[in-house]
Amino acid sequence: MDSILHIRRGRIYLVGAIALSLPLFLIFKLFYPYPNLVMDSYVYIRPLVEGRFVNSFPMGYSWFLQLFSVFSRSATLLVWVQYLLLQASCGLFFFTLLYFFQPGKWIRLLLFLFLFANPVFLYCSNFIMSDALFTTLSILWITQLIWIINWPRLHWIIIHAVLLLLVFTVRYNALYYPFIATGVLLLIRTRLWLKVAAIALQFLLIGVFVQYTRIEMERVSGIRQFSPFGAWRMANNALYMYGHICLDKKDPAPEPFVRLDNMVKDYFNAVREVDDLADARSGGAFYTADISSPLLQYMRQLYGYDTVFLNLRTYGDVAPLYSAYGAWLARKYPLDYFRWFLWPSTIRYAVSPTEIFSTLSPFYLRDDAIGKETNGWFGLRTITVSPAAINFRNILLSPYPELLGMIHLAFISGMLGFLFFGGLKQVNRINRYIILTVGAFWICDLFFKVTAGAIVLRHQLFLMILEFTFASLLLEFVYRHSEAKPHYSSPGVF
Repeated sequence: MDSILHIRRGRIYLVGAIALSLPLFLIFKLFYPYPNLVMDSYVYIRPLVEGRFVNSFPMGYSWFLQLFSVFSRSATLLVWVQYLLLQASCGLFFFTLLYFFQPGKWIRLLLFLFLFANPVFLYCSNFIMSDALFTTLSILWITQLIWIINWPRLHWIIIHAVLLLLVFTVRYNALYYPFIATGVLLLIRTRLWLKVAAIALQFLLIGVFVQYTRIEMERVSGIRQFSPFGAWRMANNALYMYGHICLDKKDPAPEPFVRLDNMVKDYFNAVREVDDLADARSGGAFYTADISSPLLQYMRQLYGYDTVFLNLRTYGDVAPLYSAYGAWLARKYPLDYFRWFLWPSTIRYAVSPTEIFSTLSPFYLRDDAIGKETNGWFGLRTITVSPAAINFRNILLSPYPELLGMIHLAFISGMLGFLFFGGLKQVNRINRYIILTVGAFWICDLFFKVTAGAIVLRHQLFLMILEFTFASLLLEFVYRHSEAKPHYSSPGVF
């Protein structure tokens, strides 16, 4: 990559990225001087205030905030750091693509503008939550993996394993990242012992973190488990299906679930309404968070009303039951589960709702106990901006769900066209492995997110970057080969 920065064109892109991205965020902060906070923001701050080492969410972002607080507790500086980290990772990714694929002038310009003048990155970085950091670490991870394909050296492999650990601690969506990396490590040409060490190292680091989390969770909740939030999410996903059919089902539930199942049926019989995943206004996690949810009602019936926000002792205690209950419902009614949960989740994957990018709550501080904790941590008094700024955000980001859908189509079309014109035989080995890695990532990401549910736009930012860049590169290849008969002796675009 140094060779790119040493040539005049590379230096122009570097200076241009800095000259474009920094003033853009400065202008952005003139109209949005305060950070944005939503419920997740308060959840990340809570363990820092209480001195806990485990949370209902992954601890990575809380640790990031803890590290940042050593130097400053300025919320303004924090969002600047998040934005600069995100843009720096985009820069490394951009120059890596230039080095390996050498795209044409217009594709370079298109990628440059998408990565360094994209308004959704401005708004994402302004939230005190994990999305910007997760996107940053994911970009660094895939960039590092590309360089390992080209140059599998020990120090690169160690850095890659550390990046995998970091991104996994920030969000468990990275659960499948090590398996993508393992496939790459098995393909690269290097010594066998180095392959084995590289694969073992990544799973060792993640395994240590998982075991640490389980032990800490047992200390707090009394049950050794990795993610009570994942267990709640499994029950939540099943209720998105069960709410449509439970009143018509007379089958008795197995003994462990009888009391919970009766409460669920009573709830849907009373409200006669299901939070529908097909509705873009749904956040996809209603039954884990809403106070009227039968899952929260059942927990309160067992332990009474709790004055502690997200009390892990009670929250974690019911998690194994909820996990088993959700899995039982999915197995018992597989067709209904597909109709009411998996299929709507697939639609949300294709056209992801804007969610917090179109609501008012990010611009208002909570005045309850958890709000006071977070406000005190950062010294915030207000986060309200002008109605004109909020309306501008809504208008600016409203096309993104449809834009993401078009990017999906462009990526799939580019990949199919690349395969049709014999691209795998025309490009060099390094580029072939890179493209196959991106294709494998896309398949795994689709499967994981559709089955996990609660898909919204902010969860798709890394995928959007990856799809857009490779859709551009692959469609350029297709365009240059569409008028010629596909013969494998012709030079490739890359």
